[in-house]
Amino acid sequence: MNLSELPAISNHVSELLVLTRKEGTSAGELAQVILKDLSLTNKVLQVVNSAYYSRGVPITTIERAVTALGLKTIGELAVTVSLLEDFLKSGVEKEGISKLLTLSLLSAHLCKTIAQRKRLLITPEEAYICALLHELGRIIIFIYLPHVHRRIEMAAEGGCSEENMARLMLKGLSYAEVGMEIARFWNFSETIISAMTTNPEPLDKSASSDLYLQHLALFGNRFTRLVVAKQDFSALLSEYSDLLQLDRQEPLEILLKTSETAGGISGIVHYGLTRLKVRSRLFWALDACNRQAVA
Repeated sequence: MNLSELPAISNHVSELLVLTRKEGTSAGELAQVILKDLSLTNKVLQVVNSAYYSRGVPITTIERAVTALGLKTIGELAVTVSLLEDFLKSGVEKEGISKLLTLSLLSAHLCKTIAQRKRLLITPEEAYICALLHELGRIIIFIYLPHVHRRIEMAAEGGCSEENMARLMLKGLSYAEVGMEIARFWNFSETIISAMTTNPEPLDKSASSDLYLQHLALFGNRFTRLVVAKQDFSALLSEYSDLLQLDRQEPLEILLKTSETAGGISGIVHYGLTRLKVRSRLFWALDACNRQAVA
């Protein structure tokens, strides 16, 4: 894989990520970065006026969009739209890409909502971005080395360790390590890079914000994948229920609410939600929870 062949998103995405984390950034500053990219400008305005974000009053400028929804929300939105568009252009297998991107988006909203509700020692915006990019390595391998991705997934379905198979096929690298290397190439922050790990240090009440982000991004992505695959998530939820203050139904309800409106972000996500049968899988999981509670 030649890193120079990756989507040329590093400049404006990196600039947006820096601005959204910087204290005192103005709506005008953020708008100027987005306006450098005409396609991104049009996409952000389209999404802001969609059912997912619309507040009934048409928004025609990026600066008004920032004022209406807030700097952090627009920053998240711009990064999401940019990644969705660039990754879709880069791949051949559109259905598979849309599924992976949709899972990442659902995970990002789940983690953001958990961070908001539970008042964790991390900002909801960081939770969103770190969860969104957690599976960057998997997505990149799917797009650029689809035959390798297919062999790894087939081995995992047959009971092999996904990480061991990935290391065998990727010259000693895991999906997470591929994502980290690419994120460094794109000049992403160390906070985002470290949140891609699948083996964070143990989490306790005195943990740093970066360690919380690592665990939250890992939980959100694993939980979403298990639910959509109709696999048992009990062990994962038991592991994190105390530290994240979650009961069995709460993350399912958050994902269900997100799935009802997330399709408005792009046609890619709408298609992914449909192909993954997300809503029916969530209703199935909630029904299973209710049956266990009654029993």
